[in-house]
Amino acid sequence: MSFQDDPNPHRRSFPRGLVQPKQGFRFSIDALLLACFAAGRQHRKVIDLGTGCGVISLGLLLIDPKERSPGESFHVLGVDSNREMVAAAQANTEKLDFGTRFTPVIGNVAAMNEIPGFRPGSFDAALCNPPYRPVGHGRMPSNPAKQSAMFETGTRIEDFLKAASLALATRGRLYMVHLPEHLPRLLGHLAAAKLAPKRLRLVHPHQNKPASLLLLETRKGGNPGLSVEAPLILYHRDRSPAGHVVHRTTAEALEFCPFLASNNSRPASKPSERP
Repeated sequence: MSFQDDPNPHRRSFPRGLVQPKQGFRFSIDALLLACFAAGRQHRKVIDLGTGCGVISLGLLLIDPKERSPGESFHVLGVDSNREMVAAAQANTEKLDFGTRFTPVIGNVAAMNEIPGFRPGSFDAALCNPPYRPVGHGRMPSNPAKQSAMFETGTRIEDFLKAASLALATRGRLYMVHLPEHLPRLLGHLAAAKLAPKRLRLVHPHQNKPASLLLLETRKGGNPGLSVEAPLILYHRDRSPAGHVVHRTTAEALEFCPFLASNNSRPASKPSERP
């Protein structure tokens, strides 16, 4: 049974209907893409660093293979320093009936040993959708919660990568999403954290546009060797019945991430990715 056929209506409509703070940061397409990028492996114990409202963890749980026995099901520990976000994640966990498989907790990735339920080296997978920009690189929003979600105001990318390395067992995998323009900086910090890049996929808004996101899988203590997958094209231009130009999600994007079907088209004038 796929999640689209699930008797729980909140699962069928995912990601629509998720609880999110009204004035805080709200998830975007990058979170959904990361959940799908991390899917397909037999995860056992996963940690979500900067879980927000829980969208990545819950998406990964929804597309977890249903043929597993109950003893093979994995658990996710979601960590976030924002109490309002953790409360939203807990509400979403309950709505989607994942209370036994997803535990959101308050914690700072720069102080992992203070986080309830955390044991170093006990996770086989980590998820990370960190702030994309250093302070001074882009327009800073006025809302403090949005500032910390979008900019490295308090926690830097190297803090997230060190936290992932501490959490992961040897050969454990980190799945992350970031901006292509920051790849050189990421590679340096990954090397310092002993996380070897193993799989890279660039995400393009349109066929003829530069990549707007990167999806990266790394392995703790892994040997050198990076596989670069075919680019993922998100949208193609089309016209609505009224004759307006719209961006429609491509078939390949829907196959890669079925959650994108919840917003299959949008006016051409609106941006398609997080700033």
